[in-house]
Amino acid sequence: MTDLWSGTYKEPAVWADVAEALISSAGLHAGMRVLDLGSANGETLFRALDRVGASGSVVGIEVEADWAEWLQKEIANREIPNAENHRMDGRSMTFADDSFDAVILGMVGLDDDYDPDEETIIDGAPLLREVHRVLKPGGAVCCSGWLRQQDTEWMGELIRRYLPGCAKRGYFPMTEAGYTRLLGFAGFETIRTSAFERRYTFDDPTEWMACVEYVWEEELARIKADPGVLRAFERDAFELLAGHRDDDGKIAYMRPAILLSARKPLP
Repeated sequence: MTDLWSGTYKEPAVWADVAEALISSAGLHAGMRVLDLGSANGETLFRALDRVGASGSVVGIEVEADWAEWLQKEIANREIPNAENHRMDGRSMTFADDSFDAVILGMVGLDDDYDPDEETIIDGAPLLREVHRVLKPGGAVCCSGWLRQQDTEWMGELIRRYLPGCAKRGYFPMTEAGYTRLLGFAGFETIRTSAFERRYTFDDPTEWMACVEYVWEEELARIKADPGVLRAFERDAFELLAGHRDDDGKIAYMRPAILLSARKPLP
C-alpha cells in the first residue's frame, strides 16, 4: 500500500477560483489603495493589483513568517513598485486609521471573532474591529470564507477514532447568518452575501494528506509515533477516500464557500 505522506502538494485550482470570485465582487478600480489581509501566496494580491493599476497600490499582510517572506521576495523579483507585503497580525495592525479604500480578506479564519457553536461574538471581534478601523469611511470590506467542509468533517471523525479525547474538528462550521451577524457587530452596513460551491480534486491520497495535514499536524504526529496505529489509520483513510473517487480516479469534493461585502458607514 502506498503511504499517505510522501507526496508533494500542488495548490488546488479552487484557491485561484475563489480568489478570482472575491476580487470580481470587490468593486476595485484604478487608483485605490487596498489592504489584502492574509495575503499568503498572493492569489488575491496580484489580482487586486490588476484592478487598481499603476495609479493604485496594494499592501498585503500575513501572520505566517514563511509566506510573508516569500511573497515580499516575489514582489521584489517582479519589480512591482506599487505593492508591498509585511508580516503582521491582522488583530493588531500598525496602519493609521482610515488608511485604505478597500480591505480584502480571502479565506481568513474568523474563529477568534465568532463562536459558531454558541453563536456568540468573541472578545469584541478583534480582527474585524481592526479592519473597520483602518478602512476609510464609505470603503468596502470584501471577504470569502468556507462553510461546512466535507473533507475536514470526516477527517475529524477519523482522527477521533484513534484519539478519542480529541475535541478539535479542523475548520469551524461557519454559516451565512454567522458571517452576517459578525460583520454587523463590527460596525459594517450594506452587507451582501453570495454562497456558492466549487468542485476541486486531488490526484492521489498524498496530495490530499498534504493539504489537510497542516490542520491536524499535532494529532497526526501522535498517530505516526506508533507504527501499528499508523497502519490502521492509513487503512481506514484509504477506505474513506475511495468514496470520493471520481470517474478519472481523482479524489473529488464539492467545497461550499461564501462571498461577503459590506461598507464602513460614512460619518
